[in-house]
Formats: sequence, C-alpha cells, structure tokens
Amino acid sequence: MIRLSILLCLFGLVVKGQVQQLDEVVLSAQRLKSEIQPLSASIISDALNLTITQEVGGLLQQVPSLFVSSQQNFTQDTRISIRGFGARATFGIRGIKVLLDGIPITTPDGQTQLDHIPLSQIGKIEVLRGLSSGLYGNASGGVISLQSAPILSATNVSVSLGDFESQSLVATWSKAQEKNRFRAIVSHQKQKGYRQWSAYENTLVSLSNETDLNNGNTLKMDYSLFHSPFAKDAGGLTLEQVNENRRQARETNITYAAGEQVQQHQISARLKTKNWLSYAFYTRRTLDAKLPYKLGGQIDLGRDYFGLGTQTSGAKNKWLWQYGVESAAQHDARIRFINDSGEKGAKTLHQNERFYNIGTYGIAEYSYLDWRFRTALRADLHRITLTDFLGTNDGKKNLVALSPMVALHKKLNTEFSSYLRWGTGFETPSLNELSANPSGETGFNSSLEPQKSSETELGISFYRKKFDAFLTLFYTKTKNEITSYELEAFPSQNFYRNIGQTTRKGIELEGNWQLISSGNFAFSFSHGSYQTENKKELPNVPKNQFTATWEQKLGATKLSFHARHIGKRFANSENTVQVPQFWTADVMLQSKRQNTLFTLGINNITNAHFFDNIRINAFGGRYYEPAATRQAFIQVVISI
Repeated sequence: MIRLSILLCLFGLVVKGQVQQLDEVVLSAQRLKSEIQPLSASIISDALNLTITQEVGGLLQQVPSLFVSSQQNFTQDTRISIRGFGARATFGIRGIKVLLDGIPITTPDGQTQLDHIPLSQIGKIEVLRGLSSGLYGNASGGVISLQSAPILSATNVSVSLGDFESQSLVATWSKAQEKNRFRAIVSHQKQKGYRQWSAYENTLVSLSNETDLNNGNTLKMDYSLFHSPFAKDAGGLTLEQVNENRRQARETNITYAAGEQVQQHQISARLKTKNWLSYAFYTRRTLDAKLPYKLGGQIDLGRDYFGLGTQTSGAKNKWLWQYGVESAAQHDARIRFINDSGEKGAKTLHQNERFYNIGTYGIAEYSYLDWRFRTALRADLHRITLTDFLGTNDGKKNLVALSPMVALHKKLNTEFSSYLRWGTGFETPSLNELSANPSGETGFNSSLEPQKSSETELGISFYRKKFDAFLTLFYTKTKNEITSYELEAFPSQNFYRNIGQTTRKGIELEGNWQLISSGNFAFSFSHGSYQTENKKELPNVPKNQFTATWEQKLGATKLSFHARHIGKRFANSENTVQVPQFWTADVMLQSKRQNTLFTLGINNITNAHFFDNIRINAFGGRYYEPAATRQAFIQVVISI
C-alpha cells in the first residue's frame, strides 16, 4: 500500500519553482577561519532535508573515497572508511575523527559510535578527506564534523513508516528568545529488519541550551540520553547460504542470541568568548553484548570518557593563526563471560583499561598576493594502562607522536585555484583491539603497534556561479597497517595484527551543476589503489565509486533521484574472494502543504541484490551480510 501511494504521488505532483544556489562558505573543520580550502573537503547541507535515514551514513554516500557499510546492522553500527582508513572496523567507526559542534565524539583511543545523535539536530556536515593528525591528533585519517542546525522557535512532530516494519516518531520543541535558545528532541525508532534476527529498538532524548552572556560571550550546554533495549545481529553468511535464502540469519547467531543492549549519557559545555573557545564533556556508556561464540562470548562493558580543550585564534596583517591544547581520558571496565546459548556463564576476563591523551597544536597561515602558505604542528602524548583482575598480565605503554602538515594554495584566476599539501597521521590500536588477545590469555596483545602515515595531496578547484568542480590526487604511505582477522580456534572472534606497509593512491572528483534554474545535478567519482607491500588490496575498500544526484524543485515540491555505483572489492586480505560491484538508485518526493511536510520515497528502486556489510577475513567463508531489497517509506512532519 505504501509503495502504491508513493508511485501515484511521484507521477501526480508537478509545479514550478527553482533551486537555491549555495554561496561559498568557510570550513570550520579546518579550524582556521580562512576562505581557502587547502584540504580536500565536502560540505553537505541542503540535501539533509531531502533524505530519510536512521543513521548518519545515509547522508555521506556522495563524498568521494568515503565508503559506508553496515547501515542495516544496528548491533555493529555504521562503518565508514575514508581512503581506506577505518576499513578494518568490525563495529562502529575507526581511524576517523568525528566532531559535534567542535566537541570530539570519537573516544581518545579512536572509536566512534553515532547512535546518540538525533539526525534532526544536524544542520550541516563537513568532511575532510585525508590525514588530519596535524589538526586533530590520533585516528584522523579523515574528519567528519557534524554541526547542529540553529535553534529557532518551532514545534514539530515527525512520523515515518516504511517496509520491514520500520517506524520512527520524533518530536521537537524549540524556543528562541533574545538571549536564550532552547531545543528538546525526543525520538523513538524500531524496525523488524530485512533479515531474520535483525530487529532493533531505541529511544533518544537530546536537550540543548544556548545563552548569550555578558560582553558577547556565549555558553552552549548539551545533554543526550540514548537507550537501546535490544539490537539483534543476524551475522555473516556464506555465499551458498545467501543464494539459498538471503533473508536468513546465521543459525549460530540465533543460538547464542547475538546482539546488544546499550545505554549512554553525554553532557557537554562550550564557552565562546571574544578571544577563546573552550569545551568540556563527559560520557558514560554501558554495553551488554552477546557474541556468537562460547568462550568470552558475553561482554559487560562500562565506559567513561571525558575531556576538555581550549583554543584561541588571531589575525594580523597577512597572518592568520590558531593554537590550543586538548586533553581526554577513557576508562573501560571490561568483563567477559562464557556465552552458554544466550545465558551468562563463568567469568573469563576482568580488566580495567585506561587511555589518556594530551595534545597541543598550532596552525599558521600567511598570504602574499594570490598565494597562501599554511603550516600546522601537533604533539600528542598517550598513556595506556591495564589492570588484570583474573591474571598477572598488567601492562602499560607510553606513545608520543609529532604530526606536521604544510600546504600551499594559489589562486590562478577568478575561476581556478590549486593547492599542494603534505601531512602525516598516526593511529593507535583501540582498547577493544588491544584486549583481543590471540593467545587466548588475559591482558593486552603486546605485539600490536600503532600505524603511521604520510600523505601528499594535489588539488585544483573550479568555481562559477552555476558550476563548480574539485579534483584531487593523493598518495599515502602507511607503516604497520592494522587489519582484522579470525582464527580457527576462536571462530567469530575478531583479532588484529600489523601487516606492514600500505600504499594508497587515487583520484577524486566532485562537483555541482545547475543545469536549469529549478534543478541541480551533483556528482562524485573516486578511483584508488590501496595495496599492501605484498601487492594485495586492502579488504572491503572499493577501487571505484560513483554517485549522481538530480534535485528538481517544482514550486512547493522537491524531487530527488540518487544513483550510486560501488566497484569490486575483496573480502579477505589474500584477495582470493571478490565481492561483486553493484548499482543502486533511490527516489524521493517532498511536498509542503500549509504546516505539513510530506516525504515519500523508495530506496533501492531497482531491487538490486548487494551486501550491506562484509566481515573481513571471516573464518569459514562467512563474509556476507545481504542488504535489503526495495524499501518504500513515507514521512509526515507537522509544524504545530
């Protein structure tokens, strides 16, 4: 019934209008308030209002060299890689720094979960592709900066329904006064899921308050509560099982009741004065997870992470600069138990893990005629400790990293600009990766080392009122690349190892073209090679990606068509198992009638068969998590 209504509306709504052209903007993710973009960057803003998704990855698919997977497994969460950094993640995001209004969402050891951020709060997303440790330190193979929409007086109720029993209810109330602005968002989502044993449910509360203090100072306070009583994990299948029934779950996952329960509280404060910008945050996250194996297959994790930072910027004559200091700490209390067919058995691991970081950085930019020269330097000190309550494998490790970056920008004429950048990056193993000890003993895997990278990037941009394009070439060398694998003795359990040197090189192209006054065409393309020293490609990193989006405004109605191509990639490090390429297409129609906004759409309109996630180096060939077929949805937003 939903699909029939959508198809009728798609053919029945036709009115006149125009698409608004975006002006040039200054990237806040590059820290300096400079008009140039010496780092390859993508900005997502208007498209946010024309997308229905239950996770952030759905908003990022048009960014070149950025690959999104695991969008339909709410146990493992969305996985994102940029130029191959982050591809090894078995759950969540690794190797990429994520910020919300300038405050780190990524933990000090480099892990990120985005489930506690309501998508209706986001007003703009900035993505910096490439190494950014000179700006943000550990795990900065790329940067995703989420920025909240301005708080305006409004009351909205949003209801979304879709196939596979997908339901979402979001209520937003905000009040903007002369010196104070407040917003409250409450959302509840649930879905049965395309595959067996893939259902989930969660509730989210987000509160924001922004106050104008004396002397032009501003204080912003945010609090969020995220509660997920269950998210089931259908697991990976062999290719034979996929061909037999792509909607089935792995039998072992059902036997061991694989899935998780999560609760998180986060509070943050951001103080902006005339000369300084400072922040502080605290997060408490508890996780009860059941994994599809017996020994250590149940995990109780209590995580506290907190931090603070301050920065100041200035400008004089031809100089711009910023310097600052940031500090963060992460405390993980990790306990593992035997998973006795979904029941908790004897304790197999009990340890406290600590990760501390302090970093200081400075950035300077000098302009001369049409030239801009930028340099940055960051120093980080990390301390990692472990207390083993079941054995005698206590340990500690100190790591020091120095991350320089230089960039040269030249404005060639009124339409063309170019830049050359060289930078470095580093990524420590996360606490979860260190605690996955292939020896089967408690304690850290002492053989796992940080990976270090250097990158050269050349770019050229073209800008006209109705057409802009950006071309980038990159070349990256990484030492001690970290990847995941499984062992026959511990099936379904992920371990990590260094695999030597990796070379990343590629080309990226993106642009916008306003072909007619009421329509806009956006496109992106990337081609890359991500090879180890044995001339093997990194698994689950596609060599080719292409997206194209047409947005047409028809009076009070917007029509959007989005096509995406993902090229071939490999499921294992030996490159003996190839994952086939695929095309998908989505169509959406949005219309406003008085105080009601209707959005209708179909995801994967061609009913393509592809894989939502690949489990890298999975033992027994269980690489594949099939993606949903055609899915229709409808959303109604009422402004009260």
